Amino acid sequence: MLEFNKKKKLRKALYSPFVLIVLAIVFVLLLRGVWGVYNKAQFSAENLLKDQGELSRLIEREKSLTASLDYLRTEQGIESEIRTKFRAVKDDEKLAVIIEDEKPVPASTTSAEKRGFWTKVYAIMFGL
Repeated sequence: MLEFNKKKKLRKALYSPFVLIVLAIVFVLLLRGVWGVYNKAQFSAENLLKDQGELSRLIEREKSLTASLDYLRTEQGIESEIRTKFRAVKDDEKLAVIIEDEKPVPASTTSAEKRGFWTKVYAIMFGL
C-alpha cells in the first residue's frame, strides 16, 4: 500500500498545473527553435539554387572567354580583330568605302496637297 501511495503522490506531482505549464513553455521554446531552423534551411536551399545557376552561367562565360582567347592567340584571330577594330588592310590590299547618297524625304504636306477639299476638312475636324 505504501508503494501505491508513492506512485499516487508522484502522479499528482507530475500532473500538477505548475509542471504542465513548465512543460508547455519548454515545448513552445523547442517548437520556436525548430521553426527557426526550418526557415533557415528553406532560405539556404533557395540560395543554393540561385548560386548554382550563377555558377553554371559563370562556367559558360569562362568557356566562351577561353574560346575567344584561344582564337585571338592564332594569326587569323589577331588579323581579324585588327581589321574589325581599326579598319586596317594589308599592304597589297585596297579598301573601298561605299557611301550612299542621301535622298530627300518627301514632306507630308505634299500628300496633303493631293487630297481633296472635303478630305482636308474632315482631317481638320477630327484631328487626323
